[in-house]
Amino acid sequence: MVSDQSRYKEVFFAEAQEHLQALNNGLLVLEQNPHDYDAVNLIFRAAHTIKGMAATMGFNTITTLTHNLENMLDKVRAKTILLSPELSDLLFEGVDLLEGLLSEAQAGSEPGPQLIADFVAELNYSLKTESEAERAPNQKEPFADQKVELKEHEIQVVSEARQRGYQPYFITVQLVPDCLMKSVRVFLVFQRLQAQGEILRAEPPVEDLEEEKFGDSFQLLYISKLDSSAVEDLITHVVDIKQAEVVPIGANETIYAPKTREIAAPKKHRYLTTQTVRIDIHRLDSLMNLVGELVITKTQIEQLLLGHNSSEAEEALKSLSRVAGGLQDGVMKARMVPLAQVFNRFPRMVRDLTRELGRKVEFIIEGEETELDRSVIDEIGDPLMHLLRNAIDHGIETPAERTKKGKPAVGKVQLVAGYEGNHVNITVADDGRGLDPRQILRQAQNKGLITPAEAGRLSGEEIYRLLFLPGFSTSKDVSDVSGRGVGLDVVQNKISSLGGTVEVSGAKDQGMRFNIRLPLTLAIIQALMIEVGGETFALPLETVEEIRVLEPREIKRVRSREVMVLRGEVVSLIRLGPLLGCREDGQPAQDLSVVIIRGDSGRAGLTVDNLLGQREIVIKSIDRFLGNLPGIGGATILGDGKVAFILDPAGIINLAGKSYSSRF
Repeated sequence: MVSDQSRYKEVFFAEAQEHLQALNNGLLVLEQNPHDYDAVNLIFRAAHTIKGMAATMGFNTITTLTHNLENMLDKVRAKTILLSPELSDLLFEGVDLLEGLLSEAQAGSEPGPQLIADFVAELNYSLKTESEAERAPNQKEPFADQKVELKEHEIQVVSEARQRGYQPYFITVQLVPDCLMKSVRVFLVFQRLQAQGEILRAEPPVEDLEEEKFGDSFQLLYISKLDSSAVEDLITHVVDIKQAEVVPIGANETIYAPKTREIAAPKKHRYLTTQTVRIDIHRLDSLMNLVGELVITKTQIEQLLLGHNSSEAEEALKSLSRVAGGLQDGVMKARMVPLAQVFNRFPRMVRDLTRELGRKVEFIIEGEETELDRSVIDEIGDPLMHLLRNAIDHGIETPAERTKKGKPAVGKVQLVAGYEGNHVNITVADDGRGLDPRQILRQAQNKGLITPAEAGRLSGEEIYRLLFLPGFSTSKDVSDVSGRGVGLDVVQNKISSLGGTVEVSGAKDQGMRFNIRLPLTLAIIQALMIEVGGETFALPLETVEEIRVLEPREIKRVRSREVMVLRGEVVSLIRLGPLLGCREDGQPAQDLSVVIIRGDSGRAGLTVDNLLGQREIVIKSIDRFLGNLPGIGGATILGDGKVAFILDPAGIINLAGKSYSSRF
């Protein structure tokens, strides 16, 4: 029983997280357009669903909080109050409080009702104040200030009912505020009324009443031979019914009904149904590991069959390759998750940050349907948050500053994702104040990060890359948001650990653009196998631009560094053997095989002894065993059972730069 309860809780928390996101998204929409009642209905349903699930799981504090939020949202949905900026802030505060309660409950310790007492009191006070303000002009009760006429087909039905001796009524049923089984009360009211007459219409519709998609009241159009007091007695004898307003409808008479009748019934849409199963990510990881072992075994079999000319064995190997490839592709797709899971967190963060800093920002998200491996998705949230916070705090000016510069008062921040081959590109861009390269150089020299001589040799792209140095910051003031010299170095380290790269560009008063390039998956990749000093290494194929053969005379020297000229561009040469500590073969200078790679800080040519061809490899982490090795991104098992290191191109280029600096 304990394990079953634990399993249900996992489902509850997973679904609650989705509904929390719906609450945040809906409130953001509603804040921009207080009359968007589709958004109100979405928010109401999300809060109601969390309440129902929490009550089932026994989380009483969460149930109480969502019930009070639901009361407020029901008033907004019923148009008895309008969503003011103050009320919007209060609802956002309630969502944050709800998220905290869910986190505590997931950790096994749901706080008691005292934690939400102050918030509930403030919510109820605001609810009372807003309701009184709405009624102040005419001092009417909300159920008696709007005329509603019968629908065309109902006029005929009511007329025929009168001829048969029936009296039509419009009924408003009010439940007690703490009613937790509303659908049961509705069923009992329906049962008692239908025994003595006929219900012609329900608002909200019967489907919503059955699913408890309503607040504390509902309305009925009803015909019966009973008088109004008898009809009222039928209803009020049901437990948890606070009151019933029974209004007889006279012939050719316009009736009065609650404002809640203004609520348009939700539009009926046809939705495509999908068959989905929630799978623990650890199970997918285990399956991915097994697929990796299968790929390694396939490579070993290929190695063993190199010296055999058996058509049967060759066909069997082809069949195995097809099955392994299909299984690998299936598991890869199962692990893919849309970036919306990460991107959806940011509109709320941007909204809060712009209000805190007094900025006006149009936040544009594109490509959130782009998919990435789950292991990558889990890690990129923090780097993207750093970049967005910097864009708003450092980049976007105040409305007054922007107007003075001739810019629109509202700044623009973009978060865009899309596919590029076997990679995903994510761009964070703003149209703010940008950065002056001269200011970057001055700041870097003042902090002792570079020397004046080095500053004079840097290109425009290299100057912007100084932003990623640890401790670098161009902010004059330290705030709660940024300016402490941390952030961009964290971004680069995290993206590099995921096998990705970060490129930065910008201009003074024209904004900044950060482009992140990430591999679709971190498990199985295509690699170029190379040999250096008798050792075999793997280079991720996506980082390889081309392969060249150089004659000794084509190698030039610039400031004591070996370089080559590639289509008019000077490219640094890196002697991979000495850099990695591999033994020298002692052979005289001859033509060199050079692999041109691209890392974070540009291109470089790696000199290798032999090229062993392209191969599919399984990445194995070595951090637990060997720690963080500069220039090494992992290891793989070859077909003959030997282990080969996987080179990290960005790390190799950085390692070569440090090696050069230490010599001069």
